[in-house]
Amino acid sequence: MDTPTKTLTFETRLNLIHEQDAALCHYAELWNQVKFRWFANLQKPKAQQLSRTQFMHEMGMPFSYRVFQGVRQSIKGLIQSYQTNRNNRLVTLEVKIKQLEKTLNKLEKRCDHVAEKGCPQQAKKLRNTLRQKEVKLHRWQQKQSALVAEKQENKTPICFGGRKLLKERQTLKSNEGIRDWQCRWHEARHREFLLVGSHDESWGCQNAQLSPSEQDDAYQLKLLVPHQLRATFGTTINIDCLKFKHGKTAIAQAVWQNQVKKLDKSIKGQPLSFRFKRDKKGWRLLVSVEVAGPTEQAEWIDADQGVIGVDVNPDHLAVVELDRNGNPLQHRTFDLPLHYKNDAQRAAIIGDAVRDLMDFAAQQGKAVVIEKLDFQQKKRQYQKQDHPQYARMLNAFAYGKIKDLLETQSIKRGIRLYHVNPAYTSLLGRMKYRDRHGFSDHHAAALVIGRRHYGFKEKPPKQLIGINAKGTVKAEHPPVRMALGDYQYYNKLQRWYQPLETSLDFLSGWRHFRRVNRVSYSVEARLDGRPGMSPDLIQESTTLLSAHPAL
Repeated sequence: MDTPTKTLTFETRLNLIHEQDAALCHYAELWNQVKFRWFANLQKPKAQQLSRTQFMHEMGMPFSYRVFQGVRQSIKGLIQSYQTNRNNRLVTLEVKIKQLEKTLNKLEKRCDHVAEKGCPQQAKKLRNTLRQKEVKLHRWQQKQSALVAEKQENKTPICFGGRKLLKERQTLKSNEGIRDWQCRWHEARHREFLLVGSHDESWGCQNAQLSPSEQDDAYQLKLLVPHQLRATFGTTINIDCLKFKHGKTAIAQAVWQNQVKKLDKSIKGQPLSFRFKRDKKGWRLLVSVEVAGPTEQAEWIDADQGVIGVDVNPDHLAVVELDRNGNPLQHRTFDLPLHYKNDAQRAAIIGDAVRDLMDFAAQQGKAVVIEKLDFQQKKRQYQKQDHPQYARMLNAFAYGKIKDLLETQSIKRGIRLYHVNPAYTSLLGRMKYRDRHGFSDHHAAALVIGRRHYGFKEKPPKQLIGINAKGTVKAEHPPVRMALGDYQYYNKLQRWYQPLETSLDFLSGWRHFRRVNRVSYSVEARLDGRPGMSPDLIQESTTLLSAHPAL
């Protein structure tokens, strides 16, 4: 099995003298001028776009091809990020529009009902509410149409410097305010530059070479100055005493590997990429390094003894430990209270939850299995929930961040991370394992996710028995599989099961089906173990169920 790798980024603050700060500012200005022109070139129709060689020749490139590679990668990342965010916005709008259309249908029926009963004031309030929601629906549909048209035309309207700062210009009238805004606008557009490296270059990057310093755990950076700036700032900028608070081991390993490569050319070096960013406090240096897991298979924690099944949800991680035969051993819940939190707080909460999960996996000595999903698919799973608090929780859902941290921790700790097809895991969990093991819907889905890694087949129960609101016992039989494949059959099973689950309600308010098999167990014991049931309700339900030998 191949050793997985992950690109991690670590940052440090640069302590610069005035000449070095000025040199980096001029470097950033030159680099971003090329960046803006290259982006403008990519926005033209395909037939009118210049190739890389034509562009460099026409512009009279002020620096080398390797520096221009940083420009290309930066623009490529911006475009991909914008397109991903646009797709996520389309998914969010799709969910909102569907929910609002359902609400409008309910309001229209309620308006008609109130009008028939002769309540003019209440009908007037409902009509006002209905009108406001129709306006909101129209606004969302316009946004959706604009995004769809933009996607079809393959446009990427990126504003370098930020739209908020750009709109601020329209409110300014005084010359002093305009000059101040121009300074802030220039700084916002020219505050960073990127230098990418390669494994065959000296010290992993020929334009910015990171090497050991004389001090312990410190490094020195040798930055190559573009030709246009060498008359003013010299050939190189030397920055010493760089120390990293995080990622010391990864950076030290990369620098050592590049140092060994200088002695032995046959050894593959470690590519390093450097991003310089300026903020109110000065310059920050972000170093990206490729981190690999253990090289030996024996050093990895694998699925030989079992797995940890994980179902990722907007407010928690549902975790179930399984043995090698797919039997559940224990279950855990790692909370994710993300709503009403800012980005930094959410990142800290997610990091703590993922760390606790991987600690649990390392303690049990088992691999981790999660769903193979993206944000759009995951968000569509929860679109049926219609509640303001749930909507806020879903808005704070950081599924991509959770997956990214799981992959990072997996490589760092040497714990295998597997992805499985998540199709119908919730359905099968509710039908087969929720009531049998006393799990929640999410823990039952996590159990199915873990079992799916081993390829276990999930057969539905032969018969489902429940009690409807009138106290009538009903026995339902799942549809016959016939010649259908697994997922075709699960789709058919879902269409049969969903209305059945809604119609069969218990007197206590909870839904329950149990599998009819040869092993019978005490109904009284099950009812006594149910939290939140009064003794009178237990007695009433026990009497009702005892009258039916089938149960």
